[in-house]
Amino acid sequence: GDGGEGGLIAVAECATEDPAIAMVRRRAQRLLIRHGGDCNIHQLQAELGCMLPEELLNNGRLVIDNFTGLVGLPGSLVSRVIEAPSYRAHAEEDTYWTLGQQVLKAGLNFATDGEERFRQLFDDLLAKREEIRRLAQRLGATNYVPGSRQFNDRSLPPMQDGDETELFHATSIVLRSVQTDKQPWVPLSRILDDIQVRRHRCGVPAGTAFWEWLAIRFGEDLHMVTDGRELLVNRYTGPDEVARR
Repeated sequence: GDGGEGGLIAVAECATEDPAIAMVRRRAQRLLIRHGGDCNIHQLQAELGCMLPEELLNNGRLVIDNFTGLVGLPGSLVSRVIEAPSYRAHAEEDTYWTLGQQVLKAGLNFATDGEERFRQLFDDLLAKREEIRRLAQRLGATNYVPGSRQFNDRSLPPMQDGDETELFHATSIVLRSVQTDKQPWVPLSRILDDIQVRRHRCGVPAGTAFWEWLAIRFGEDLHMVTDGRELLVNRYTGPDEVARR
């Protein structure tokens, strides 16, 4: 499967975990997923209606930034549960729009074989629509808005000074420090776990997934693939950048 809240909770289960703490953890995870992976600890505790047990903040189940008060899910879970399904959903949506154009074209072919082709394509379109609907339900409106980017023409306004600019710089630093000739693909979770990226990820414009923000802001220099669970990122570096390593 592609993760989802249930998958996240299953990965984090521990046979020795106190049942009361496990219940708080599951609720906190669900809330953090709806927030895109992290939020202020005071806000999270207000929504939970209780304090977060210290055990959850000390055992790696949740990540706390004591300087800013930001609490969140580990990068590996954000990548698998939020970013990778969002990436897949947008890929499926691109296929949906392409199928729609093929349906419209085939609908004007009134020959006998054209009628059969039209019905086949229309069935494929309905099936693809159902796939996207299921993905949208798993991701929630905060992390994926169906129809928000048609035919890969999504764009963003000019980058704003502040968190977004700082996020761009922080991401660039992670890619420069981690990406090597022997390991050219950087797991998205590695970027998400960086403390500066965590602090400034709020700079991503609302309604835009982090992976999509990366693709737009870094442009043609950035490439992405998926291994089915994790997104992998590669940024092209020219001769001058390689020489500075």
